[in-house]
Amino acid sequence: MIETSPPPSFSMMLLVIVSFLSIFSFTNTHAHHCSNDFLSEAKNRNLINITFSKRYMESNGVEVAMYLHENTRKLDIMVGAKLKEEEETGWLAWGLNPGPEARMIGTQALIGIKTKNDEKLLKDTYNITSYTKLGCQLLPSPIDLNISNFNFIYVSKLKYHVILATIILPMKYDLSRLNQVWQVGINIGAVGNKELKMHGKGLMNYDSSETINLRTGKGRGNRVHESSKIRQVHGILNIIGWGTVLPIGVIIARNFREFPLHWLGWRKYHISCQTIGYLVGTTGWAVGIWLGKASKYYSFPKHGTYGLFIFAFATIQMLFFKFKPGDRDEFRMYRNMFHHVVGYSLLIVSCINILKGIQIMHLDYTYWKPAYLGIVSCLAFIFLVFEIVSWFKFVCDKFGFWILCAKCIPNEEANEKKGSREDGRVQPSDTPINN
Repeated sequence: MIETSPPPSFSMMLLVIVSFLSIFSFTNTHAHHCSNDFLSEAKNRNLINITFSKRYMESNGVEVAMYLHENTRKLDIMVGAKLKEEEETGWLAWGLNPGPEARMIGTQALIGIKTKNDEKLLKDTYNITSYTKLGCQLLPSPIDLNISNFNFIYVSKLKYHVILATIILPMKYDLSRLNQVWQVGINIGAVGNKELKMHGKGLMNYDSSETINLRTGKGRGNRVHESSKIRQVHGILNIIGWGTVLPIGVIIARNFREFPLHWLGWRKYHISCQTIGYLVGTTGWAVGIWLGKASKYYSFPKHGTYGLFIFAFATIQMLFFKFKPGDRDEFRMYRNMFHHVVGYSLLIVSCINILKGIQIMHLDYTYWKPAYLGIVSCLAFIFLVFEIVSWFKFVCDKFGFWILCAKCIPNEEANEKKGSREDGRVQPSDTPINN
């Protein structure tokens, strides 16, 4: 038997994983100050002493600037966003909600509409009711705000479509706790081109609200924004647990048990990887369950179903470590088949669900998606290299290509190892040579 050097220590392996995943540093999903060009444009349009200004990079890229005349409760607003140039139509909405929360239902909205090929820009007021959420037509309607100087324009310097308006705030609107809501959409209907269709259903759309304090110029945030960091914790834990450590455990079990490399300590490291991956992934799954319960107004059922599937079958896989048939048990072969099929299926479903989660959080345009695909590519490359080596040695054993494979394990030793196997798994090297 040819001795092979063992892989790096487990602690070193985890250190490499953590270092590699450190690129998933927490991104700031809260608003930033407006861009200089947007602020300059706002000041040119009489928003001289800007009271509040923010740019919501993680929520449609909308920029908002406000100027409050506190004595008269007059509010000048400028709201801008890039509507997709490749789309023929689009719309930009901004409004205030007098209710206790910054949410869509109950919002008194100002909406600007881009018609086909930008032939004309339309604008109108809309009262967003619960019927809108049920899918009823969203058509222009009166609102309880005193609006003047309402306009919707295209600013070529910024490449922004911009809503401009002056609002007299009624007394029921608290200046220190003002609920603002914004949204960007694509599709419009045919009723005078002022019927709006549903916006996207990603978190970037559901996060389009905030409670602000016009007296201090700061946003208080809301429950949605406060959970943004927790979402990223959920994603990172799942990437480490289900998406990285578990596949490493599979690679160890497949390639260091007997063939192509023999390593006496493979079982301990395989179980350690699977246990750590399971615990980390389960923690991430539990955080996801909490996020689902905390999200009162939206849900992602497919993502949640995949997550439940991964947790349930990963738990079954872990139970196999405790409840394993004996070497001569007739059910051992079926147990091994089930263990292997479910294990590989979990890897595929986990990869799909992680990518789906990145898309839901609208982080697929950042470094999250390339970084995770980099992890998957590295693991797939390692797996492929070992598979090539395994089949190369199998061909050498099968057809006696000893000249091309001079260092292959002799067939007699391979057959001896077959008789001393612990789990009955058939490897390419277990096939005897027919002389």
